[in-house]
Amino acid sequence: MKLKFLFLSLITTFFSNIVFADELLLNDITARQYVICGTSPEYTSLAYKQDNRIEGFDADICRAFATAIFNDSENFKLVPIKRKDIGKALNSGKIDIMLGHSSLSSTEEALFNVLPVDTLYYDKQIFVSRIQTESSSMNKFAKNKVCVLRNSNASTFVNEYNHKHALGFKILEFPTLDSLKEGFYTNRCELASDSEIFINDFVRNIKTSQPTQILPEVITYIPIRAYTAGNTPQINIAFRWIINALKLAYSNGITSQNIDTYYATKSLSLQNLLGINKKAWNVLGIHPDWLKTYINNIGNYKQIMDKNIGEKSRLKINNPQNELIENDGLLVVQPFI
Repeated sequence: MKLKFLFLSLITTFFSNIVFADELLLNDITARQYVICGTSPEYTSLAYKQDNRIEGFDADICRAFATAIFNDSENFKLVPIKRKDIGKALNSGKIDIMLGHSSLSSTEEALFNVLPVDTLYYDKQIFVSRIQTESSSMNKFAKNKVCVLRNSNASTFVNEYNHKHALGFKILEFPTLDSLKEGFYTNRCELASDSEIFINDFVRNIKTSQPTQILPEVITYIPIRAYTAGNTPQINIAFRWIINALKLAYSNGITSQNIDTYYATKSLSLQNLLGINKKAWNVLGIHPDWLKTYINNIGNYKQIMDKNIGEKSRLKINNPQNELIENDGLLVVQPFI
């Protein structure tokens, strides 16, 4: 009974701190003249300023929404939102959609009152070590201390991994990702664990004389999703089909070099996708020819991934899960009909 009372008290406290806005519609975003996307401040590679321009995966995805709604890729803003504030930011109307490194648990989705839009990409949880080794066995690190983020999915998965393989890790939890990095580089632990994007980002950007080694072991794969507020079905549907359009263009091999040749297509899905049939996008309140503008200026889904996360990026992450399911990856694309 005490646990039940405590759980109900936590839910009551959480919702009392959220201001619920009226249902957000595309017309509201159009009237405002820009779309607002949330990004995770700890994951600097997803959104950063370079030569007075915002770059990164989140920036390019938000540009897709801006192009689709305004036919102008720069009509957007990125707002840093911490994980604990995602529900409040969405439900108060501070942001229209949460991008960033968001992979919420079922409990968080319910408590935050948010809806998943689509999977943006797949990440994986890994280890980074201060011990250089050629061994491929994690037994080499048995009984070592591991730095993780407190009360996070990463912490849960490390603990499960530790018990499953009986490695005897001592788990050290830190309140923020910044303090986790500090703990790792001040020798409080031999290992640190979080997502591959975060680990690659901080290993490449923090200057230290200490050797580090990213280990090949994969603890789990992480679907990174976009989210909208629970009371914004129109926004959720429109944004979902915009993200799917980028993947659909990739699955059909559409690039700026060949897009004009596709206007002779007999495929209903591609006719809808390219705005040859304008009704499909018009029903969603989207510019019918937005995708051609976006492909010509930025690219399809694969090109965005390669530029910001993959081999052509500063992270240089090669994650086969971000391939189409027919190419042995995990990405599933819907025809646009």
